[in-house]
Amino acid sequence: MSNSSDMASEEPTKRMTKASRPVVDRTVWLDAARAILVDQGIDAVKVEPLAAMLEISRSSFYWHFKNRQELLDALIEYWTDVNDRALRALVEPHPDDPKEREQLARTRLRQLVNLFIDERQFSSEFDMAIREWARKDHAIEKRVARIDKQRIAHLQKIFVDMGHPKADSLIRAKILYFHQLGYYLTGIKESKEVRIRNAPRYLEVLSGIKI
Repeated sequence: MSNSSDMASEEPTKRMTKASRPVVDRTVWLDAARAILVDQGIDAVKVEPLAAMLEISRSSFYWHFKNRQELLDALIEYWTDVNDRALRALVEPHPDDPKEREQLARTRLRQLVNLFIDERQFSSEFDMAIREWARKDHAIEKRVARIDKQRIAHLQKIFVDMGHPKADSLIRAKILYFHQLGYYLTGIKESKEVRIRNAPRYLEVLSGIKI
């Protein structure tokens, strides 16, 4: 259910031409930092390479960030916003009617698998780059652990709404989440067609319900 993202901002670090370069606002700097993080790792995320990539002077950087550390703090916030926005949307709103909740949960589980397959709203490359950064920084490691816990809670909510007991839903959520991380970590390559074809069977096995 995974493969590399086709998001333009996740492409390996490429120099932006003056003609194609967007307005250099804070988000442009963060996208450039993300691209370097994915391509080269956290140690390469520095002002000089970012300015060179964007083909602008370093002074522009300091309109948006006091220093490199402030950029790194913003980058981890950017990750939680960009990569978790679609996932959070899958558990909101939460209907009061049990039958409506169950039906909506089935739909959301299908949408979740499609989210992992498509990867335009959830970038596996960005996620893996952040996790590699966490290996070197204890504060980032703690942040990643907290985000993982929140994501699993979102998935657990879907399974609870499908009618599974809370304890069972937690296990199902962990299996689904760790299974997906395993895909990313092992670098399994499958075509989008294969993943789409296999998705219904994954859903049935993971949910215990024929969807």
